[in-house]
Amino acid sequence: MDAVLEAASQAALRVIAPQVLSRGVDLVALSAGATLDGDFLESLLKAAQASGARIWVPSGALGALDVVRAARVGDVTSITLTTTKPPLALADAPWVVAQGIDLSDTTQRRVIFSGGPREAVRGFPQNVNVAALLALAADDPDRMRVTVVADPEAPGNVHEVEALGSFGTMQLRLENRPSETNPKTSALAAQSVIALLRQLGSPLRFA
Repeated sequence: MDAVLEAASQAALRVIAPQVLSRGVDLVALSAGATLDGDFLESLLKAAQASGARIWVPSGALGALDVVRAARVGDVTSITLTTTKPPLALADAPWVVAQGIDLSDTTQRRVIFSGGPREAVRGFPQNVNVAALLALAADDPDRMRVTVVADPEAPGNVHEVEALGSFGTMQLRLENRPSETNPKTSALAAQSVIALLRQLGSPLRFA
């Protein structure tokens, strides 16, 4: 099968996605943060439906998206995401810069953001793409809360998810090792792309 892999930025996804999908070519989108714009996501879905193309979103540095998708078949009460990273990985994020937060001498765990996934992705575009993935799986960004923590003692890039609903309770904690070439993201994020590409060509699919 033919597919275009986007691994550039949210801005790049906005430019190339409509062109790719309108031509009937599948799209593997890494910059999922752009899909938190409801109008943009709707336009992509319409383009894909019209051409028969599909949009694939790797799970990135997060897990349990299958549980969240299954949970939304019933009633979901709340979903929370807490992302903890070393201060250096967060220091030049747009939110940190705009708020004038100095993380250079951070010596203890510090909450630097708490809010919805849209604001989180805008404020930390290279750090919390997982918030967009979780919002897509939940199909309800307004029900989610995101907390970003800077912690010099963090054992890596840590993502903690809690979901409550009629299905029960899910708690997940992932301690991801940072990418060797980009400490702002996790090595697992790149591995998830490879895993997705392998699944596209496999007769065995997991959902």
